[in-house]
Amino acid sequence: MTVRSRLEGRMDENALKLTTSMDFDENIFQYDILVDYAHVIMLEKSGIIDRNSAARILRALREIERSGFESLSKEYEDVHEAIEAKVIELAGDDGKKMHTARSRNDEVATCLRMFARDRILELLSTLLELRSVLLKKAKENVNAVMPGFTHLQYAQPTKLSHHLLAYHDMIERDFQRLLDAFRRVNLSPLGSSAFAGTSFPIDRRLVAEYLGFDGVVENSMDGVSSRDFLIESVFACTSLMLSFSRICEEIVLWASEFEFVVLPDEFASSSSIMPQKKNPDTAEIIRAKAGRMVGDLAGVMAIYKAMPFAYNRDFQEMNRVMFQVMNETLLAARVMAGLMDGIEFRTDVMEGKAGKGFSVATEIANLLVQKGVPFRTSHRIVGELAKRGIYRPDAKTLTTIAREFGVEVEVTQEEIEAASIPELVVEQRESEGGTSERNILVMIEKRVERIKEDEVRIASIRARISDSLKRLFEEVDAYAGKEG
Repeated sequence: MTVRSRLEGRMDENALKLTTSMDFDENIFQYDILVDYAHVIMLEKSGIIDRNSAARILRALREIERSGFESLSKEYEDVHEAIEAKVIELAGDDGKKMHTARSRNDEVATCLRMFARDRILELLSTLLELRSVLLKKAKENVNAVMPGFTHLQYAQPTKLSHHLLAYHDMIERDFQRLLDAFRRVNLSPLGSSAFAGTSFPIDRRLVAEYLGFDGVVENSMDGVSSRDFLIESVFACTSLMLSFSRICEEIVLWASEFEFVVLPDEFASSSSIMPQKKNPDTAEIIRAKAGRMVGDLAGVMAIYKAMPFAYNRDFQEMNRVMFQVMNETLLAARVMAGLMDGIEFRTDVMEGKAGKGFSVATEIANLLVQKGVPFRTSHRIVGELAKRGIYRPDAKTLTTIAREFGVEVEVTQEEIEAASIPELVVEQRESEGGTSERNILVMIEKRVERIKEDEVRIASIRARISDSLKRLFEEVDAYAGKEG
């Protein structure tokens, strides 16, 4: 152990098992190396350590990076201590200078932010792919009519394209939440030290630039004691998984009795006993993971809710949750993009059921309103048709029942047929965002343009971070020599 100092003897074996984070610290191994690179170079540039010491430390770090996480001893509290011990082993007394003007408190907070920002960027790129798939499918099915539901009952005819656009817009909001979270995540706490800053003349802005951050968390206590960025990252992922879960729920339903979709073989499973089965297992697993993540979100919030300032080891249990949630959300997003791209919509079945359950009832009521009948009265008249099981009324039947309610109205057979054919009904909904072809095409075009803008935005962010890290590696080479 490298940080026992005033403590005699080794840590109790069970206590170490309880407190170590080495079982999940591989998630931040690479980030810890990058943080160490930047910190050591800054120490030398600030005149805190000499150039030869910096070079030896950087060469040791480069060897550790090349050897990988598995080369580290697991007999340490965390990856930060394990790397420092290995640096001391390789660089001797010079290695003991690496931790100057730094605490594990600001070190881990920096690594966590780098992990979160990279997973957010990967998620954003994957969601751009998923959004494009949804728009492609909507364009392919612009005029495919299907039943719409409320309370999972046949309600009104709609269009598959309209339904898919609703999926897209839900995912786009999650995209924006992640993008907004990125802005608060991508700030550097490095240099906060334990929580009160340091008396060494460090340059916090320099290390932030090397590591691709957009700035620093200014208050040093806030830098090490805040984990709202972690909670926000978990929340944004959970929100996205809830959106996925709703889509998956419909895929499960549509793949069974509804017979609206045929699942791609690559995203389905078979039964161990029933050879005819094609099960929507991937959708079900994503649906289940969304439920667990709701609990994970509650868990990190419960840990955080009464945490005194500044750093407390309780934070470590929050890290484990963030790693798992963000990694699994990214995997789920990739699966969703592939699943939605490969799914086959049975538009013939959808169209055949579009008028089921007297789903055109609202349009017939609207027809009476256009004839001067108050809507609530027309609602009662059409409700009476439903009560009597008259789902395809002719003009005579409609006017007869209207008369029973004291309403005299003239309706032609052509008019009632226009209000009873789902393909015609959906085209009459010209209100903004409605199901008419014109509306659908306008909505698709607008969303395609927004995706293009988002692609440019994400590419720009990635380029900025990449350029910063390239500069960092060039500095490492300048100090430690180029690798052969």
